[in-house]
Amino acid sequence: MKKISLLFLFCAVPVFLLATNTKCNEKSYINFNSDANHSIDSLKQIIQTNPKDVQCIVKLVNLYLKQGKVAKGFALLVKAYQLNPTFIKNQKIHKILKIATYMTKLEQKAKQGQNTHFWNLLGFNYYKMGVFKEAIKAYKNSLKIDNSQIEPKLNLAIALSRIGQKYRALEELMDVINQDKNNFFAYYYAGKILKYQIGDKDKAEIYLKKAKKLCKIEKNAFSKKMYKLYLKDLNEETEK
Repeated sequence: MKKISLLFLFCAVPVFLLATNTKCNEKSYINFNSDANHSIDSLKQIIQTNPKDVQCIVKLVNLYLKQGKVAKGFALLVKAYQLNPTFIKNQKIHKILKIATYMTKLEQKAKQGQNTHFWNLLGFNYYKMGVFKEAIKAYKNSLKIDNSQIEPKLNLAIALSRIGQKYRALEELMDVINQDKNNFFAYYYAGKILKYQIGDKDKAEIYLKKAKKLCKIEKNAFSKKMYKLYLKDLNEETEK
């Protein structure tokens, strides 16, 4: 999957205002001897007193994004746009308004209906962006509603492995295998995690050989291209 870069999310916010009164200057919220959490708390206090201070809200959005709290940042950006569309349109952060609006509405739908489809879609989109922690939250919420789902568990495991939570990822994959003894992807990813992240090559080989066997049995479940890629990879993994 093509990863959507979020580098542009963390851009600096221009200081000019469009007829917007603000108390949001650096001295009001930055403590250079403290961490970002202090600045976030200070900004939240200013916004609580001045809820229409859009410049302050945008600064808080940027801090949330820098901390990886992307869902909070997206929701707050949507709120800022509702308060002052003209101001937001003249900020660099306006570039992500469309995706922020889409993802915020998606999360609202998921929460309102306790709908696994929307939670899974949210998780899928965050994973594509490379925002793995938000993807994990979404998949976990989906599985709270229906823990029998296979694909979200697989996706959750992969996302967990991407942030270094290898043992948690392996637990999810073992849960999938307990539900479906012949799940190719569960064996495949379990083998990869065991070999390259945990370093248990002997155990990894057991899972990779099982994945290879399943790949051949389920040949018609793959496209010709993917079948050849998986089989080539598994041949190399199990013949070393």
